Amino acid sequence: MVDSFAPNVFDTNAKLMQIRRAASADGISTGQDAVETADDHHFLHAEAAERLSDRLLDLEDNFETVAVLGWWPTDICELVPEKLSKAHVVDLSFNRPQAQTELEFLPLRANSFDLIISNMALHWINDLPGMLAQIRAALRPNGVFLGSALGGETLHELRASFVEAETQISGGYHPRVSPVMDLRDAAGLLQRAGFNLPVADIDRISVAYDNPMKLLQDLRGMGQTNAVIGRQTTLTSRRVLFGALQHYIENFADDDGAVPATFDCLFLSGWSPHKSQQKPLRPGQATNSLAQALGATEHPLKS
Repeated sequence: MVDSFAPNVFDTNAKLMQIRRAASADGISTGQDAVETADDHHFLHAEAAERLSDRLLDLEDNFETVAVLGWWPTDICELVPEKLSKAHVVDLSFNRPQAQTELEFLPLRANSFDLIISNMALHWINDLPGMLAQIRAALRPNGVFLGSALGGETLHELRASFVEAETQISGGYHPRVSPVMDLRDAAGLLQRAGFNLPVADIDRISVAYDNPMKLLQDLRGMGQTNAVIGRQTTLTSRRVLFGALQHYIENFADDDGAVPATFDCLFLSGWSPHKSQQKPLRPGQATNSLAQALGATEHPLKS
C-alpha cells in the first residue's frame, strides 16, 4: 500500500514530462536516426542495464512471468535470452511507446509475477517504501525483485559547483541536483517493504567529459534532470551557470582538461516470502558454537 503520509520531495508531473521528452527521442519510437541520438544520451541506462542483467544471470531461478520497469536500451529478452526466452514479459519501461508512464503507482495485479526488474527509476519515487511494497505484492511467493537506482555520491561534483557559484553570486542556493538514496538505507527499505533476504550493493561509474556542459546535455537527454520541489523553475542566470561550469573545471578537471562525473549505481535484490527460504535461528537454537566455527578450542569459564 502506498504511504499517503510520505513527504513529497519530487515534482512528479515535472519528472513525467522529462521522462516523456527523453523517451520521445528514443529510436524505438522515432526511427533509426534517433537511435544514435538516444544512445549518445542513454549510455548510463545501458550500462546499468548490463550490470543488472549480469546479476539476473547469477540467479538459478526460472521465470515464467516478468514485469520490466524503468529505462531499458533494448528488449530485456535480448539481453538475457537464456533466462527469459520462454517468459511472458509485461514491458512497462519508459522508452516503450505502448507503455503508460507511471511513477508512484504500479499497474500490476497482485501475486502475478516471478520476476520484477527495474532499471534506473526508483530514485525519482516520493514514496519509495510504498513502491517497493507494491512490487512485493505483485510478486508470487518466492518471486524475485531486482532493481538499480542512482545513489551514494552521484554528481557530487556538479552539486558542489552550483552551490559554490550561486552562493557567491546571489548569497543563496536553490536545489539543482536531486537527492539520492544512501546504500546504508537501501537494504532496510527492502526489508521494511516485506522482502526476505534483502541485498544492496553499489557500483561507481565515472564518466570523463570534455566540458561540464556536455554532462548537462546528457542529463537532459536521459531524463535525469532535477525535479525537486522548491527548485528554481525559471532559467538559471548566465552568471550562475557559467560560474558553476568554471568552478567545475577549476576544481575537478584532470591534467588533460577532462572533467569527471560520478554516478553511484545502487543494485537492490529481494525475495517475496516463501516457506522454502532460509530463516535465521532464534537465540539459543544454534547447534554449533562460535569456537567450532572458528576452529578454536573452547575453554569453559571457571566458577
